[in-house]
Amino acid sequence: MLTFRKTSAVLLMLIGATVGSLAVTNASAMSKSKLAQLNNYAKLDKKTTKTTKKVDSEFDKVGMRNLTRLTRINMSSSVVEDFQPDVFTIGQPLAIGNENRTHGVTLGKHSVVVGNVSTWRVANVDTTVLSKKNQKKVLKVIGNKWPYAVSMKKLTASAQAAFLTEHKSKTAFAYGAYSNLPRLYRKNLQSYFDIDKANNGFVTVTADNYLNYYNNYTTKSGKVDYTNIAQSIKIKKFTRGKSTYTYYLAKPMTGFGTKKVKVAGKTLYKLTMSLGHVFQAYDNDNGDAGTFRITVNVGNQKFYANLQDIAESYAYYLQGSPNGESSFSEQKAKAYIQSLQ
Repeated sequence: MLTFRKTSAVLLMLIGATVGSLAVTNASAMSKSKLAQLNNYAKLDKKTTKTTKKVDSEFDKVGMRNLTRLTRINMSSSVVEDFQPDVFTIGQPLAIGNENRTHGVTLGKHSVVVGNVSTWRVANVDTTVLSKKNQKKVLKVIGNKWPYAVSMKKLTASAQAAFLTEHKSKTAFAYGAYSNLPRLYRKNLQSYFDIDKANNGFVTVTADNYLNYYNNYTTKSGKVDYTNIAQSIKIKKFTRGKSTYTYYLAKPMTGFGTKKVKVAGKTLYKLTMSLGHVFQAYDNDNGDAGTFRITVNVGNQKFYANLQDIAESYAYYLQGSPNGESSFSEQKAKAYIQSLQ
């Protein structure tokens, strides 16, 4: 089972960059034995049993509306901590830079960010969900390989309070101070390994309500460019259902099966998201059981989000395995997940 030091959880919570985006190997460059291993995992996963049906059913009841509560990182292994806000409308200008702080740029007052303040009084900001204007401004200065930025200085108490001004609006991007959507990674054969393939596509929603799909944003040499967005489409209307999110887009999203509809006399393109099958990934090297992932149906395409410690513990419980206890109390995980249903 894959675990992280709690001290690293701040950035993991911020960018959702757990195991889904850290790979350096693609299937085309993989050994025949590794490829056979992945095919065996996929074949095993396709076998439907009473247990797999139970796992899928229990998590499906949670619904899209509570997906971010399944992907949360809980800093305690025994107590369900309060679900913390992650969307803020900053109350004063903030100078941010890359992790080396070699280049800085200022976000203006009232900029909307997904982020947090670490115990070291450093603000962290997810650059992939900034408004288009702010993302262009920030990445041009700090470098386009950075999915997050940090404050150039440690924040005083008043600066922290200004940064942590909770967002109020309810949009496709956020429900007040809470993100509607974690980062969703494209599901592929290599997703059965804890460390997924390099350049794996992912979907985000930005602060100014654009649905972004990243694909082929890394060159063959491994250089990342987060300004290279395959599709970026304005969300004109959004319905936040318990089981299904419905996005009405200004243009069709190529390859996702969007449906042309009329809304108040205007032509828009409908895209739905809903939860799907829960599957398990395995250690890339030794094949040990690892991360649980939940499929998210994005139109006619399949993506996934990583289930974190509480949700992972409950998945193990449903399997009849005690392995979840190392992440979180299985009985407390059961009570928490069922309270979301």
